[in-house]
Parts: sequence; structure tokens; C-alpha cells
Amino acid sequence: MSMKKSGLTRRGLLKKGAATAAAGAAGLLTSPRTVAQSAQAPAVVTRRRFKAWISRGDGRGRTTLQEITLRPISGRQVVVRTEATNLCYSNVGAVLGFQPNSGAASPPASALAPPPGTRRMNDMAVIQGHGGIGIVEAVGPEVRRVRTGDRVCVSGTPQCGSCYPCLRGRSDMCQFLSAIGADDLTPIADMSDGTPVFENSHIGGLAELMVTTEEWVVPIFTKADAVELGMVCSCVSVAGLGATTSQGLAVIEPASTVAVVGCGPLGLSAVQGAKIAGASTIIAIDPIRVRRELALRVGATYVLDPNVERDNLVQRVRELTTWPTDRLWSGGRNPAGRRPGAGADFVVEAAGADQVSPKLEAAPDPTGILPMQQAYQMCALGGHLVTTSLVRGNITLPGNLFSIGGVTHHAGQAGGASPMRDIPRFVRMLESGQFDAKSLATTVVRIEEMLGAYEQAAYRTTVTAIMTV
Repeated sequence: MSMKKSGLTRRGLLKKGAATAAAGAAGLLTSPRTVAQSAQAPAVVTRRRFKAWISRGDGRGRTTLQEITLRPISGRQVVVRTEATNLCYSNVGAVLGFQPNSGAASPPASALAPPPGTRRMNDMAVIQGHGGIGIVEAVGPEVRRVRTGDRVCVSGTPQCGSCYPCLRGRSDMCQFLSAIGADDLTPIADMSDGTPVFENSHIGGLAELMVTTEEWVVPIFTKADAVELGMVCSCVSVAGLGATTSQGLAVIEPASTVAVVGCGPLGLSAVQGAKIAGASTIIAIDPIRVRRELALRVGATYVLDPNVERDNLVQRVRELTTWPTDRLWSGGRNPAGRRPGAGADFVVEAAGADQVSPKLEAAPDPTGILPMQQAYQMCALGGHLVTTSLVRGNITLPGNLFSIGGVTHHAGQAGGASPMRDIPRFVRMLESGQFDAKSLATTVVRIEEMLGAYEQAAYRTTVTAIMTV
């Protein structure tokens, strides 16, 4: 039969073939997305009630446990049923209503006033907390990273993968971090009187449910214990392990010397990370005796008390890191002289300022400035310093050391960790027994007992407090 008799022309056949090929290609390109979306639960969650600890954003007055009503979700939002969350020390003031234990003059009221037209944080009802781990219960229609039923870490640091820093290998500086001010927050629930409820940094954590957006969520495919996951996936352990094992900021070489200044959960995680990375000498520094003892159990080779060492602390670190020979032609280090070479190859500063006066041994400087200065000075020529803590005030350093001393300072969110790359690796470290989460989670409570556990964290009578739901 001829093409003419069949009603088809050469041009018609070519058009039909092109259309068929295009349709097939479109199906190949879109089918994974279609399959993924079909596996998701409905995006709208209607009027679900759940318990949450609510405070005013500026921390005036303690948080109270209330039942609130979930709003419908959409877009890239994810609803996570909380399993466990770390009671982070930096949230102490907002949760317990404590005013910072400063030791410095308070700023004038005018300096605290928000710009005209901006929302006042202290007028907002806020769920505090810096994320946690849990199970995805619902996702918005635009979510691709996770599915319902996934176990996830709601990270303290986002990773979008598309912004300027993310594309340049610094996802710890993801620009979604800038969208956590009062004017950027979106209400996720309502109180019984209709007051809208927001979440700290878009993530919350002190509630039965967390509602966040896709860039803050990391899927973790594991059956590990919820409490231990709540420890290893917390913002503090992620920062400690990130500073020492993530290769995001600096790399600890095998057989190197490491000093960790401050042995809270972040510093103790850094001690373990230094051991995992292969450091031969790990010096842990903290004023609290029980934390120094715990540091020895999880990997430190030496511990120092800054209250005992005082002005001699930097010199003691240099003595403990002295090289076997001072013969320079034989690969040696000069321990003294104009440019002494002794000191830690790698220093993690994790001390920070006191939110309240501790009930155990107090640090020499509650502002956190002194330990940060000492951390810089105990670093060897050509060494690396990673700072992780929050201090009050400005730091002063010897000018020539800063200028030509060869110390490389790394300042990064979460110790430079890249959430999507590193958090699953940290979970593997937990599963393999390389990271000891159980020893660090010294207080574990249910959601109803959260305030008492937060007081222990505030007064430093526990190392880490974990809330379970």
C-alpha cells in the first residue's frame, strides 16, 4: 500500500515519529518525580493537636507545655513526629527565662529595639529547640528529599545545595541560615486562643511534632536507638564531629596533636572525632572534674584544669606537645626561642560563655573570651584553630602572632559540617561503635519532664540532656 493511499505523507510520518519520541523522553524525565510524589502522603494535615513547649521569643518567663493545633502544610514543608531532641545549652535563656550571666554592661534599650516595621520576637509564641530526630508523617507537594515514613534528622544547620556558599563547598554557611529572623518565620500551629505559634529557626524540637522545610531535613537510614541518634545528630555533636572529621574546614592528620578547649557535649564529641581521625595526642581542657574524667574515657590522652593552670595553660599544652627532637635538620621542633614550634597541630575551641552561673566548678572567665584567646595561642605555628562557641565581647590577640604566626583560623557553623554529606557518616560512626553517644547522654527524660532536665543542662550538672517523645 502506498503512503498516499494510506493517508500518510512523508512529512506526516516524520511529525508523528518526532511527537512519539518527545513523549517518551518526557516520560523518562518526569517519571521518577511522579513516582516519588505518588508515594507521598497528602500535603494537607488538618487540625491535628499535639503537645509543645511554648515560650515568648525573648525568653521572658519559662516555657509552658500546651496543646496546640497544627496548621495545614504546603510547598516544601515536612511534618516530623519527634523521637528525641537534644536540650541545647545555647537555648537556656529562652527556655528557662534566665537573663544572661554577663559580666559586661548591658546594651542600651535603644540598641535592642527592632527597626520600624519589623516583628518583635518577644511578642511571638515560639517552640524552642534546635531540631532533633524523628519520623516523617507528611510532606508538601514540592518535597523531593524525603518521603513519609523516613527516619530523619532535623538538622540545626540547613543545606539547600543551590545557594552561593553551598555551590562552593560551604554548605555550613547555607544562606537559608539568614532566613531565621522574626520576620522570616512562618506560623505552623495555633494556640487555643488563636495565637499563632512559630518555631525557633524554623525547626523547633521541644514538641511532639516538628514542622520544617526540606533544606533542614536529612534522611538517616538506620534502626539505631532514638536516644543515641538524638545525641549524634544533635547540633552539638554534629559541630564537634564536623570540626574534627568532616574535612569541611581543616583536616586532622594521623598521629597529630589536638587540643580541645571545653568539654561539654560539643567538646567531648570533638575529642571522639580527633580519636577517630587518628590523632596520637588529645588534650582535653575543662574546669569541671566529671567532664575531664569523661573526656579520658572517650579518647583524651591528657586532661587539664584551667582553674589550676591559669596563666600557665598555654605553656602546659606546649609542653605536652613537644616533639621528640629539637634538631631542626632532623625534622625537629624548637620548643623555645623567638618562634617556638611547640603547640597543638589542631585546636578546637568549644568553651563559650556561661548563660547562668554553674553549680559545679566555674570557668575562669564566664564571658568565654579568655579560653578563645588561649585556644589561639596554644596552636602550633602553621596549625589550625576551629572556633565553635558563642562568647560575649571582643577578642584581643597578640598582633604579630595573628599576622605572621601561621595559625589558620576556621570559623564555621556546625564545625564546618555539611549536613547531607556528614550526618549520615556520623550515624555510621555510631553504628560501628566508633562514636560513643551513650556516655554523653547523661540525662534522658520524657517531654513532660523537659524543664527539669533543661535546668541540669543550664547549671552544668549533667553533660547532655535528651528529651524523648
